Amino acid sequence: AVVSTQSTGDYERAKVLLERLLKIEKVKKNIMELKRPLIAELKSMASPPIPVVKAMTGAFLLMGERASYLREWNNIVILLNKTGSLSVKRRVQDLQVESVTEEQAKAAEDTMLGLTSDEVYEANQAASLFYDWADMICYEYKQLKEGFK
Repeated sequence: AVVSTQSTGDYERAKVLLERLLKIEKVKKNIMELKRPLIAELKSMASPPIPVVKAMTGAFLLMGERASYLREWNNIVILLNKTGSLSVKRRVQDLQVESVTEEQAKAAEDTMLGLTSDEVYEANQAASLFYDWADMICYEYKQLKEGFK
């Protein structure tokens, strides 16, 4: 059977897209399975390290929170304490890349600029999962805008 280069290219793009979507689902699953003690540790930080603040701010910006509200760590803790449909886990699970605005994606990306997953992980394990998720959402947003290249 002869396969055209067009269909081979489409297949490769689809394969890459599927791999990226599976990575996002894996990170979402890790967030959903976060144990209470890890979230409690994150919420108990009186003055968290800068990588933690930037990671959590970036994640909440993607969820539609205002940057001005997120300037106070206490407000991030309030958001982490929400339950039910407003819980951070549910919001992560429900967020679709297609619903992210350009303003949200740019604000999150600018906030997290220069951070690495390892750096955030060293500061707080739970925050690193939110960083990984937010970083992937920003990346997927760009790909969506560029037509999944």
